[in-house]
Amino acid sequence: MGNENLNGAPVDARKEKRNTIIITVCVILAAALVIGLTVFNRLTDTGYFLRSETAAASENFEVDGAMMTYFFHSNYQTYASYASYLGFDTGVSLKAQECSLSQGATWFDYFASLAQNYVNELLALCEAAKANGVTLDDADYTAIDDSIANLTAMAESYGYSINQYLITAFGAGINTKDVKNCMELTALASKYSMQYMASLNYSNEQLDAYYDANKASFEGVDVIAITIPASTYQETDADGNPVGDATAASTAAEAKANELAAAASADEFNAGIRDFLKNDRGSAEENLDAMVEQCYSEHVTAVALGTAADWAFGASVGETYVSGGAGASQYTVYYLAKEAYRDDTPGRNIRHILFTNTTYADDAKVNEVYAEWEAAGFTEEKFIELNNFYNEDSSITNGGLYENVQPGQMVTEFNDWMFDASRKTGDHGIVETTYGWHIMYYVGESEYAAWQAEAIAALQNADYTKHIEQYSANITFNNEVMYEINA
Repeated sequence: MGNENLNGAPVDARKEKRNTIIITVCVILAAALVIGLTVFNRLTDTGYFLRSETAAASENFEVDGAMMTYFFHSNYQTYASYASYLGFDTGVSLKAQECSLSQGATWFDYFASLAQNYVNELLALCEAAKANGVTLDDADYTAIDDSIANLTAMAESYGYSINQYLITAFGAGINTKDVKNCMELTALASKYSMQYMASLNYSNEQLDAYYDANKASFEGVDVIAITIPASTYQETDADGNPVGDATAASTAAEAKANELAAAASADEFNAGIRDFLKNDRGSAEENLDAMVEQCYSEHVTAVALGTAADWAFGASVGETYVSGGAGASQYTVYYLAKEAYRDDTPGRNIRHILFTNTTYADDAKVNEVYAEWEAAGFTEEKFIELNNFYNEDSSITNGGLYENVQPGQMVTEFNDWMFDASRKTGDHGIVETTYGWHIMYYVGESEYAAWQAEAIAALQNADYTKHIEQYSANITFNNEVMYEINA
C-alpha cells in the first residue's frame, strides 16, 4: 500500500508475495486478542445498519459503514498498546478525549482521519487496478479464504468463535462477510500496488540526476563530537543539589570546550575527550575506550548536525567547531574527520519473523516454528510461508523482507546479527531483542549503494503519490456515517 522499507525497497521486493497485506490484517486482529478484549468491550451493541450506508465510494468501488468500522478499528488497534504513552484511555470513548497529536481534535477524529487516508489510497489503487485490467484470480480468493480460516482458528484458540470475537472487537453487525469484503478490496489494491511499484525502474542517469539536485539530503560528513555540560562544573551540596554560581559553571564548560577545540589532530582530540571523561566526568577506566569510540559518527547529514551544518560542510579535515554561546548550559565540540561525501556502502537484505513478547510469554512458539522450518530444509520458500502466518511486524508485507538496511538502523541485537563480519547468504538463527524473538534469514548484500536506495525510494514515493492522486479525484466520504462508528 505504498509503505517503503528502510531506505526504500528495490523494485524486485514488490514481487515477493502477492496479497501478503491480507496476512497483516490477520496479524493485527491476532494482536488485538492478546492485547485483551477488554480494550474493546466499551463498544456498544449497535452497528447492523452501517452495512446499508455508504461511508466512502469511488467510481466502481464502495466501502459501507460496516467495512469502514473495520478499517477504523484496524488502524486503532495498531496504537492501542501504546495508549498510555500517547495519552488516551482505552476504557473511555475516543470521542470524549482530546487528541495530544492534533490540536482541537479528539482521538476519534485522529483515528478517523487515519482510516479515511487508508481507504482513500485503497480505493484509488482499486480504481487503478480496474483501469489497467488487474483482477483477483482463484489463488487470490483462496488466500483470502485461508486467512479467514486461520483467523477463525486463532480466535477459537482463545475461546471465541470468529463472530463473537468480531462483535467484541468491532461492535455488533461486523461479521466475517464484512472482513472478507475488506480483504478483497485490500488484496486487489495490494496486488496492483506491487505490480505498479515493480514497473518503476530508474536508470543510473536518473539516479545521478536526482542526487545532483538533492545533494544536501544525500551528502554527509564524518565527525568526532563531544558535549560538555555546564553541570559537570556546577558545585553541589551533600544531597546533590546545585549551589554556587551557574555562570561560573558555564564559563568552565566553555573553557574546556575551547581547550578540546585547540587539538591539532584526531588523536589529540580523542585524547582530550578521554581526559575529560575520566577526570571531569569520573567515567570508569574500563569504559573509556568504548565511550571515545562512540564519539565518532559516520556520514552525518546537514539535518542531523543542526547549527553545526554550515561549518561542517564548508570546513576542511582537522578543523574544529564549538556550538553554544556565552552562558550556555552545554557546549558541543566537533572535529571534522572526513569532508562531505555520498554513502556508497551497500546495504544488506534480511528476512525476519517477529514473535512479540506481548503476544508470547517465552520462546516456546518461536522454537516450534523454527523447528518446522528446519524440517523443511531452511528454504526461503518455507520461510515466506511461515512469515505470512506468524510475523507480527506489520510494517512489511513482502515475505518479512527488509532491503538496503544500513548499520545502526535496526535494534542492537538485530543489527549485530545481520552485520556480523562472518555473515553469509543463507545464514539463519533466532535473535531476541526488546521487541521479542526474531527468526532470521540472511538474504545477502544489496545491489544498491545506500545513496542509490535512498534515491530510488524518493523517486518511487513521488511517482506513487502522483499515481494515487490521479485516481483519487472522484472519491467521496460520508462523514456522518464515519461518526456513527462506536469508539
